[in-house]
Amino acid sequence: MTRVLLSSALPCLLVMGLAGPAVAQAPAPDAGPRIIRLEPKPMEGLDRGKAVVVKGKAGPEAHRFLVDGLSFMNPVGVALRPVDKGNRVELAITKYAWNSPLRQGDTDGDILRYGFRTEGEFQISVTAPEPGTDYRLMVWVGDETKPDFAPVVVKASEFEGEGGGGGSLVLWVIAGALVLLVGLVAFIAFRRKSS
Repeated sequence: MTRVLLSSALPCLLVMGLAGPAVAQAPAPDAGPRIIRLEPKPMEGLDRGKAVVVKGKAGPEAHRFLVDGLSFMNPVGVALRPVDKGNRVELAITKYAWNSPLRQGDTDGDILRYGFRTEGEFQISVTAPEPGTDYRLMVWVGDETKPDFAPVVVKASEFEGEGGGGGSLVLWVIAGALVLLVGLVAFIAFRRKSS
C-alpha cells in the first residue's frame, strides 16, 4: 500500500523539485513479512509475571510476533480471542521455522489458550479467513520459578532425620532380615552342591 501511494505521488514530487529527498526517504522493498517483537511488562491487576496485549485486525496474511529472552524456568501463556463472538482467528506457535508450528489452533468464536515453557524465544502467527477480523492476543510470561532443593550432601553432625545418631529400630530390623535371608540362600546353595 505504501509503494502504491509513493508511485502515484512521485510525478507530483518531481515537478515540485523534491524528487531527491523523496527517493532518499522511500522505504526499501520488503525483504519479507514484518515481525514484531513483543516485550511483556508488569500490568495493573497482574499479581505475578509480565504481559503484553496486542489489538489487531487479522486476515489471510499472517501477523507475526516474536518473544525472546526467556528462560525454561519462566512459564508462558498465550491467549487469543476474536473481538466479535463467532469470528474465527487462527494461531500458530513456532520455535525455529514459521512453517513448522509446534502448537496451532483456531478460536472458532471462543478463546484459544496455550501454556508451555521454552528457552530463548518463540514465535506467534495470527491469521483469519476473513480480512479485517478484530482480535486480541495476550502473551504472559511468569516469574522465574526457583526450586528449593535441599542439599544432597550434608555433614553428619547437621543431619536431622531418621537414621541420624544411631538409626531407628525399623532400619535395624530390615537390615537383620536381609542378613538372615542372604544366609539362608547361601546355606541352601551350599547344601545342594554337597549332595
